[in-house]
This record gives sequence, structure tokens and C-alpha cells, in this order.
Amino acid sequence: MADEPVVEPVVVEPEPVVAEPEPQEPVHPLAPGGARFEEVYARMRQAEERANRMEGALQQAQQQRPQSPQQPVVFTHQQLQVAVDRGEITPSLMADTLARQHAQAYATQSTLALAQAQKLDGKIRSALAEVNQYIEKVPSLRDNTSSEFARVRDEAYRLSDDMGLSVDDFRVQRAALRATLGSLDRIATASNVRQQSRDASLPHVESSVGHGGGSQTGKVTDPLKDVDPTYIKFWQGRGYTQQQMIDESKYIPKGRKVRPGAPQGA
Repeated sequence: MADEPVVEPVVVEPEPVVAEPEPQEPVHPLAPGGARFEEVYARMRQAEERANRMEGALQQAQQQRPQSPQQPVVFTHQQLQVAVDRGEITPSLMADTLARQHAQAYATQSTLALAQAQKLDGKIRSALAEVNQYIEKVPSLRDNTSSEFARVRDEAYRLSDDMGLSVDDFRVQRAALRATLGSLDRIATASNVRQQSRDASLPHVESSVGHGGGSQTGKVTDPLKDVDPTYIKFWQGRGYTQQQMIDESKYIPKGRKVRPGAPQGA
């Protein structure tokens, strides 16, 4: 037999089995990857970008607008609300801007109030110093029964009503002293005149020298020799010093006698 061709067997490979995809649960719209989530996230990013642009525009406007550090740019609530409605800034940025402006306004008001308080304190201290000078130059003001005190008191109450300040305010007291007694310079001048008059009325010593160059003989003139003894007795009863009696005697006309039953005082 002729040689027959050898037929090799054909190996048929099995077709690959393709695994069917497992069914997946639908993604929730608000979960990451969900359609609604992506939409909201995209809008949020856009809002942040607009807010950043708006903030940059605000800063640029502040830099370009000529202003002093004490006059910062202030945006009203309505202006910021319009920007929020247009989507230019976020509500949180609006709230932060308003809060920052309120804090700056409060700090400015506090600084001004402190400066005004310091200025007022300086005025009151100056008034107190002047009031003390009046009391030093007019000691009768320490006596609330004296005529000077009564005049100043009445004027102080009148000025207190006009000025709308307490009568205890040193500015009111100073004004009352000026109106009643005059200026401090005027009081000082009057005091100097009185002192000169007192010095001129002090007892003087008359001396005589002997022809042979002997010793001096002093003779003291009594300035109270012409004063009615009733006055002197009254002053001594009140504890007057010699100088006080001399001062009081200046206001008694020479030769004046005390009338029977009249008050015993100058």
C-alpha cells in the first residue's frame, strides 16, 4: 500500500470564557462621584473663585483709593448683600467683612474716648490748681460763714445751672471765683498794696543823739493810742494780736467813740 499521508489531529482550543461584569449598585447623586455631588462641587469651586476675585478687587480698590490709615474703606450691609446676591462673594465673607468693620469702628471710638478723657482730666486739674491759688490768696474762703465764701457760692450755683455742670466741678468753681473776686493778678496787686500800707503804719523809732555824742534814746509811738479802749478790749477778748488790732484800727475813723449798746466790733 502506498504510503498514506499522516493526518495530525487538529487541537481545537476552547474559547475563553468572558466573565460577565457584576452588577453595581447605582451611585447616590449626593455621594462622591454622583451627578448632584459633582454639580454642587463645581458650583462651590466657582463660588470660591468668585469670592477670591471679589476680595482681590476689594483690596485693589482700597489700595487705589487715596485714604489715610484713620479712614479705611467701609462697605455697607446693602453693598455686601448685593455682592452676595450676584454670587461675587460668599455670605461668610460678607459676615467677616462686617465683623471686621465693626471691630475697627469700636477701636476707633475707644481711642477717641480715651483722648477726650485725658483732655478733660487735664482741664479739671488746671482748674483745681487755680482754685487752690485763690484759697491761698484769700484765706477767708475757707470759712463758709464769710461774705466772700457766700458770694462765690451763689455765683457757683448760678454758673452750674448755666453750664450744665455740677457745682462740685472745679471748672465751675474757678469761673465763680474769677467772676466774684477778679483775676489772681488783681488779688496779688491788692494784697501788695495792703502790705505796703501795713508796713507804713508800723511803729517807728525816734532817736536823738546827745550833743556830746552820747548814747541814743529810743521812743516808740503807740499806733493804738487814738483808738477807743472799748475796741481794744473787744479785740483782746477775741484773741487779736497786736498787728491784727493795728490793721483793724485803720477802718475806724479817728475820734469815733463806741455808742452805748452798739456791737463791739470794727
